[in-house]
Amino acid sequence: MTITRPMVAGAVVALAGHGLAVGFTIALATAAGGGSNADVDAGGRFAALFFGVLTYGIAQLVLLGSCFALSGRLGRGSSSGLVAGWILGLATSLYYLCGGFGT
Repeated sequence: MTITRPMVAGAVVALAGHGLAVGFTIALATAAGGGSNADVDAGGRFAALFFGVLTYGIAQLVLLGSCFALSGRLGRGSSSGLVAGWILGLATSLYYLCGGFGT
C-alpha cells in the first residue's frame, strides 16, 4: 500500500479536528472551574471533569461524523487517511488528556 496525497490530506484533516477537540475540551473545563488558580474542592473538580468529558465526547462524535461524511465525498484514498488520522489522533489526545507528555 502506498501513501498517496489524498491519504495524507485526510489524516491531516482528522488530526486538525482532534486538535480542535482537545482545545475546546481544555477551554471549557477551565471555564467550568478547572483553572490553574481555581478552588478545586470536590464540586470544582467534578464540574471540570464533567464538562471536560462531555465536551470531549461530543467533539469526538462530531469529528467521527465529519470523517464519515468526508470519506463518502472525497473517495477511497482520503477515507483511509481520515480513519487513520482519527484513530491516531484519538489515541494521542486521550494520552495527553490523561496526563501524558509530562508536565
